[in-house]
Amino acid sequence: MVKFNLITGFLGSGKTSLLKNLLNELSKQKRIAVIQNEFASTSVDSKDLQLNSKDFELVEINNGSVFCVCQLSNFEQTLDKLLEEYQPEIVFLEASGLADPISIAELLQTPSLSKRITLDKSICLVDAANYFKGLSTLVRFKHQMMVADVIILNKIDLFDGDLEDIKKSIVELNPFADILPSVYAEVSWEKLSDSIIHPSYAADRFKGQKSEGVPDMNACVLRVHDKIDIEALKLFVEELQEKCLRIKGFVNLKDGNTVLLQSVFNKLDIKQVNNYRGRTEVIAFGFDLNIVEMRQLFKKHSN
Repeated sequence: MVKFNLITGFLGSGKTSLLKNLLNELSKQKRIAVIQNEFASTSVDSKDLQLNSKDFELVEINNGSVFCVCQLSNFEQTLDKLLEEYQPEIVFLEASGLADPISIAELLQTPSLSKRITLDKSICLVDAANYFKGLSTLVRFKHQMMVADVIILNKIDLFDGDLEDIKKSIVELNPFADILPSVYAEVSWEKLSDSIIHPSYAADRFKGQKSEGVPDMNACVLRVHDKIDIEALKLFVEELQEKCLRIKGFVNLKDGNTVLLQSVFNKLDIKQVNNYRGRTEVIAFGFDLNIVEMRQLFKKHSN
């Protein structure tokens, strides 16, 4: 049986960072396949992963969560084809930060998959600094924790409060998951495996419950060939943050460099990347946002 591992977590919690770390640790030893699921029409995270490593098979399922009815058949067909053609030993699904995985226990029980693949781990990442903000934003954020075998309490270096308050809240939602504190999602595969006390027990509690559908949040994708100065980019993001919980993407600068920007709840991180070949591509998630407005905003700051 192929081991299927689900990685969930709210927007910007560190899912791709964890996946990078696990691929660096495991990809030379195991045949690994990665399914990346983005709520938008494209995935910045898949490009980021491929810049980091090539020793894995990658497929994307975008334009909605794989747990939504609109994507279920697509997910089944994609996974079935992946198992047949690549024959991986381990499959990782990095779910959209807006995904509701409450039905994960049943997702793999279709006739074509149930005898070939088994749920090995459900891993949820939590951004310590923004935990309580996320908790009050969407029900699906709670569901991500409620079905997890392991909850990684990430970015503890950025949290000024008492971690015990977060841990107490997590235990109330899911008393069966082990909680692992981390920085930069640096948790080894061995540590994840050893920490699981009740495999799939948390997820099995919710058999028969349907995942929530499309969230009341827009995902806008900006693709442009225009270049921008670094200071102008910061102003663009600052203005966009007024409407957006999460912004991420690759941006080509006027000085010839390319940067990867990550913004979560108004905290911006920009780092230079090498070997990126493509136009500027930025994804923003917000409750009151449209692509026309986003494009006009970028043009205003890039001129």
